[in-house]
Amino acid sequence: MRKHIQDKDWFYTFLKVFVDWSVRSSYSKYQVEGADNIPQDGSVIWAANHTNALMDPMVLLSTSRGRKVFVARADIFKKKTARKILSFLRVMPIYRIRDGIDAVKHNDEAISQATGVIMDGVPFVIYPEATHRPKHSLLKLSKGIFHIAESAIEKSDGSKSVYILPIGIEYSDYFRFRSKVLINFGKPINISEFMQSHSEEPQPVVMQQLRQILTERMAEQIIYIPDDEDYDAIWEYTKLKSDNPEYFRKALKEIENKEGRKLKGLMRNLAVGRYAVAEALALKQDNPEKAAELFKKVDQLRVWRIQNGLSVYAIANERSFMGLVFEFLVALLGLPYYAFSAVVGSIKWIPLALILRNIKDDAFYNTARYGTRLALAIPSAIIWALVYFLIFNWQLATILFLLSLPSFKYLFDYGTYFRRFCSDIRWKFKKRKAPCIKELLVRLYNNPE
Repeated sequence: MRKHIQDKDWFYTFLKVFVDWSVRSSYSKYQVEGADNIPQDGSVIWAANHTNALMDPMVLLSTSRGRKVFVARADIFKKKTARKILSFLRVMPIYRIRDGIDAVKHNDEAISQATGVIMDGVPFVIYPEATHRPKHSLLKLSKGIFHIAESAIEKSDGSKSVYILPIGIEYSDYFRFRSKVLINFGKPINISEFMQSHSEEPQPVVMQQLRQILTERMAEQIIYIPDDEDYDAIWEYTKLKSDNPEYFRKALKEIENKEGRKLKGLMRNLAVGRYAVAEALALKQDNPEKAAELFKKVDQLRVWRIQNGLSVYAIANERSFMGLVFEFLVALLGLPYYAFSAVVGSIKWIPLALILRNIKDDAFYNTARYGTRLALAIPSAIIWALVYFLIFNWQLATILFLLSLPSFKYLFDYGTYFRRFCSDIRWKFKKRKAPCIKELLVRLYNNPE
């Protein structure tokens, strides 16, 4: 039995292989960038944005094979069974003001435990926003992360540098299963050096400076939009621009020429998204009245689009009639395997549908999908293997079993494809009714038609 939460555990290590596979295959694309920024010469606290409930620790856990210890809000540890499970999963509680003054007093023990984790060379993962929120923004960071770093520095007595590593988790969609995810490691902050060089300043001042630095470093790793009254309009503007192939190519070329390097995979999406946000913010700063007028019209389009079941992609990358015919043929071709996948996946998606009905926070949808798939993957495979080999000859049974393995992923991938196809069709026939569409096409894409 583990003495400390960070101690090695063979059973945990064995299960982690399956968990990591399940996490990575829950996304159509899973990319880790900047892993060479992880310090190798000291103790490290990982600081990440928190947007997608329990999927955030899952995607971070799967970035490498090594051990990691996470924190979670204390209220989920109230039940004894939950406490044991979370402890096995290397998750420890952290108390917040909302938990009550008496509860917060337990944080001294939590800080001591976290310090032990860090001093053992195990990454300690914390979400300094203290709560999850599906937004491309950041809440005010808690100072708790810096108190933990300070405690680790005192305990190390200068023998080890203590770093805070800013991390950005960027999802292509917070609520869709099999979306894309980028885990972006930024440049570490050497807290030991910083506190030593600012030793003559009052601690509250030092803490505030560190909070500002960490906020800026974390914001650099994601598509960051200031959390103000224009957030929805700017995010809609960003998607309308960055999902347009012509704009994407031009912006990416300019970015890569400026940086003098080629970007790969999801880093291209991140760069172009940040570019579009910067464009919107520059307009807002240079010409507030023009920006306010544009954002108002973009927001009107956003509301109308949602009401009519249209995706941003359908507007930003409008299909020709021949393109729609091709999409239809692909959908038709994939329909038989989709029907097969629906039958095979019923062992997973029926219980999942019942679970989702009771979840009020949309940010937990993917957590529920992942958890259901993880729990039922092996039982489902065993059940269908028995059915196939009891009914059919071994050749056909083997083929059916192999076809069953990717069926749950295909169920969601086909669903996404078909929804996009339907959205493309609707846009073709409803485009003329969209508010301010002619003006927006000119202003966004320089295209009057």
